[in-house]
Amino acid sequence: MGEVQLHQIRDGVWVHVSTQVVGGTVYPSNGLIVRDGDGLLLIDTAWGTESTVALLAAIETEIGLPVRRALSTHFHDDRVGGVGALEGAGVATFAAPLTRQLAAAEGNEVPASALDNLSAPGDAVDLGPVEVFYPGAGHAPDNLVVYVPGARVLFGGCAIHEASRQSAGNVADADLDAWAVSVRRVQARYPEAEIIVPGHGVPGGPDLLDHTISLVRAHGVRATGG
Repeated sequence: MGEVQLHQIRDGVWVHVSTQVVGGTVYPSNGLIVRDGDGLLLIDTAWGTESTVALLAAIETEIGLPVRRALSTHFHDDRVGGVGALEGAGVATFAAPLTRQLAAAEGNEVPASALDNLSAPGDAVDLGPVEVFYPGAGHAPDNLVVYVPGARVLFGGCAIHEASRQSAGNVADADLDAWAVSVRRVQARYPEAEIIVPGHGVPGGPDLLDHTISLVRAHGVRATGG
């Protein structure tokens, strides 16, 4: 839709919020912006080319630093839609190898470079000022989370739900058996995280992790008729 908002949540850390209409309903989508030296690291696109172009313009106006690198946290269009716009603006785009593979198979945009060593649950790599962690499958087989240690901000992406969410959401590509276990890995690795940013909706505290586990388990019970 082309409308993007930036919200600073810690020194050098912003949430970017874009919206899309799906089935007649307007859905917000979150990404992260992290200061990286004299530039910026972008976590996820703004859900489409138009919104991502608007995101870059908003960053230039409100922050005034160049986006040098971008990471997509899984293969769905709300994370990779707009990668071409980023690359056209000179931004180096990254994703896990599985994300690139799944995005290509889905016909979605594919980040140019693979961020290796993120194939097994529990794998982690550094990317500038953040740690990128693969907790295992959940909302999607390839979902990553991103931790900003200097700010104690955890970007949970679509693997984590906001507090007002009362369902497991889009589970078309989910691994409902693994999801809760994956979130437990996130809890174990980042017990000091203070702000949790979900893929959609309002950021919160560490309670969002337990909330997500509860939603996923409840969905599994309903799905099995238990």
